[in-house]
Amino acid sequence: MDSKHNPRTVINRVKELLPAAETIVYETFLEGGWSNLNFLVSIDGQRAVVRLKNPLSSVSKLEFSFFENPLTPELLSFDVESGDMITKFVEGDLLVESPIDAVTAARYIQELHRHIPQGIRTYEVHTTIASYLDGLQLERPIAEIYAALNWEPKTTQGCHNELNDWNVIRSKDGFCTLDWEAGGDNDPIFDIVGLCYGLEFSDAEFKTCIDMYQPNVDWEHVRRTRIVYQVREHAWALDRLRHGSTHEGILKQKVDTEEEIRRLS
Repeated sequence: MDSKHNPRTVINRVKELLPAAETIVYETFLEGGWSNLNFLVSIDGQRAVVRLKNPLSSVSKLEFSFFENPLTPELLSFDVESGDMITKFVEGDLLVESPIDAVTAARYIQELHRHIPQGIRTYEVHTTIASYLDGLQLERPIAEIYAALNWEPKTTQGCHNELNDWNVIRSKDGFCTLDWEAGGDNDPIFDIVGLCYGLEFSDAEFKTCIDMYQPNVDWEHVRRTRIVYQVREHAWALDRLRHGSTHEGILKQKVDTEEEIRRLS
């Protein structure tokens, strides 16, 4: 067993993050995370989720600032050095298990964006792509498409930037949004595009969702935003694969994103 999956390792980390905790019970490893490791535990009778950060990913020391948003789980502990954290467990279904339609998605994002604080940091899409590609090269057709894109945000506000169906819980009280590592000011269309892709919307559903969120949108900007989003996802997959990831979803993401970039261009 990997030491990080060892229940004793998880319990010891909880004790470090919450020294006042008296009774810690390990419950299970939570499947689904492609980067970080997540575990369900009970802390003094209260269920909580422990996230152990992937050392390959940079730590956002300001991530905890985004948990003031009411559409997030309650934060119990956050270590700014490692990025490890503990949040209260939220009962519900991930959107990957309980998908929503385009209109509901637009209304959810509208509410989320009303609550995300602005001015904490800026999420730089191109800088992020460059960090994933450090020492790597995009295949020539993809590199040429990306170079010609000249994408920049049209407007900016507080955004999640990794909004997908694995990062949203649908509960009896509404929606709860997880994983704020990439939180920061960006073009709101980037968030919408991310969720639409996560929910595997058709082009028609994309249009319905974006029309509901922002009438009279610039559709050429939407197309370019879809491409730059796919380039980021493609670059992330390349980075994980070069570090030895064997997750089948990452290899599929590499292939699917390349196909979508070509289709949209």
